[in-house]
Amino acid sequence: MSHVKEFDAVLDDLPGDWSFFEAYVVLDDPTRLSEARVALARANGRPLYGAGDHDFAITIAHTAGHGARVGVVRSALQLLDDLQISGRTWAGKATLLTRPAPAHRYGP
Repeated sequence: MSHVKEFDAVLDDLPGDWSFFEAYVVLDDPTRLSEARVALARANGRPLYGAGDHDFAITIAHTAGHGARVGVVRSALQLLDDLQISGRTWAGKATLLTRPAPAHRYGP
């Protein structure tokens, strides 16, 4: 299955009030890690060094907060698909109902 289709399936499973979540990407061929690193750079894909169950972690923000936007992540994953870098994409923990702090009302 393509990375984009797996990512879209993850988005469909999230509740409507999600704030941000971690997506994980693992590659089938470790010799293609350098190419994948370049493709995922636009979405701030963080490579994992050492033992683990994934090669990259990406933080995705819904409307506010830290993380890449959904469209940017989808385009980075589309690059992986276009380069025929196979693997798996899945979601980690999602954070719900986090909103930006209100503007400070009283100032100097």
